[in-house]
Amino acid sequence: MKDFIVLEGGLLIVSAFILAVTAFTSTRSFIPKGSFKKIFPGVFLVLSIVIALHYNQTVDRMKLIREAFEDGKIIVCDNKGDLTLGRSILVDKSRYGWQAKGYYFISDEYPRIFHISRCVVHIVQKGNSQ
Repeated sequence: MKDFIVLEGGLLIVSAFILAVTAFTSTRSFIPKGSFKKIFPGVFLVLSIVIALHYNQTVDRMKLIREAFEDGKIIVCDNKGDLTLGRSILVDKSRYGWQAKGYYFISDEYPRIFHISRCVVHIVQKGNSQ
């Protein structure tokens, strides 16, 4: 459950706002009676499906990224914290002691940790020339 809240916290907040707006507008006097009972469950259902699909897609991608890291592929992680090193960090198992612990990439030589869900597999791998 903690992983769900971490991954989908933003969407849950946006969904709560959308539901609040839906509840407010569907109960106004200028809206036909019974609109709340018709509209609110539909909006709730759509938002629930979108969040569930997004969560499943994110978890599947996290598994693929972890497997690629274990296979020695380079992973690119978004670096929003320390922009002196650039917008992204290359996580390579064979360099700088990168390890995958739980849902995070960590290195003793780098002060930040990176959540696997905020990373992608690098397209251009070692040995490929472009």
